[in-house]
Amino acid sequence: MPGTYFRMEHRDGGYFQTAHAGGRERSERFDLVIGSGRRGQSYLYWKGELLFQLPISYLAALDAWVNSPGFADGAVHFERLIPPRCLECHTSHVSWSGSESAPRYERAAVLGIACQKCHGGSSYVAGSRSEAPHASPKGLAPDHAAIRNPARLERDRQIDTCALCHSGIREPRRRSFTYAPGERLDEYLAPAADDAHAVPDVHGNQVGLLRASACFRSSSRMACASCHDVHRPERDLAALADRCGACHAATACRVGASIGSRAREHCIDCHMPRRPSRAISIATPGKPFAQAYRTHRVGVYTDASRAVLESLGRR
Repeated sequence: MPGTYFRMEHRDGGYFQTAHAGGRERSERFDLVIGSGRRGQSYLYWKGELLFQLPISYLAALDAWVNSPGFADGAVHFERLIPPRCLECHTSHVSWSGSESAPRYERAAVLGIACQKCHGGSSYVAGSRSEAPHASPKGLAPDHAAIRNPARLERDRQIDTCALCHSGIREPRRRSFTYAPGERLDEYLAPAADDAHAVPDVHGNQVGLLRASACFRSSSRMACASCHDVHRPERDLAALADRCGACHAATACRVGASIGSRAREHCIDCHMPRRPSRAISIATPGKPFAQAYRTHRVGVYTDASRAVLESLGRR
């Protein structure tokens, strides 16, 4: 809409988004930050016991403020309610009551992804497992009997721990924040829609893509932690490719045989290339912007291997 714009402001001891449209303005405070900032960040504001998404997010790929995912360009929209299922992936714990469609949140929360997310073992996690809507206590005392080491679980339960947040959009079967590591995730989240033509999206459904990989299907032990150090970020593609080498010889690959010792640097680029997400739509002036993520469907991608060879001056 012509004349519509947003300003990011520091005032009154806080940071605010202010929308200007049609001679009117509306400001809401940056109360919670979602995202590390490496890809970008989105922001939430409190309104009583409710949480809403602010209409403008930060996108690292463009180093710019953009419309929040799914928000129309030129529109002023402050009313996107945040359901518990969103917070279940983006925080460690938020106490809430009511229903999934009409939640009421307590301000006390464990933000970020803390140890309890994958290991359980705190009384607030155990207490929140009750189906009663007001049963989430605020205590953080450790419950050592409930602590789990996911590495000691059977493979499917290990993967379920990751799939809680990495298996795409799934409808809750039980209350959000009641799942505990070691349990069957399908009892808490409905399986993805049964669509023969559906392809898991590269954003949010890494587990679905991994399950479709020949590497995974031919192994009885391969899990997320086979490739990832789950306790720290990893950006060194050559180091990650060393884990491919545990099962695959570079000389068995046509590209690997062609580029010799440099193959290890490009295993990931060839076999897990970046692909645009169809799940996240960001409306920028002129055309939508699609974030690119590495696919977790490990396979042979002719276009990706061709691009690697061309970057090295090979054909």
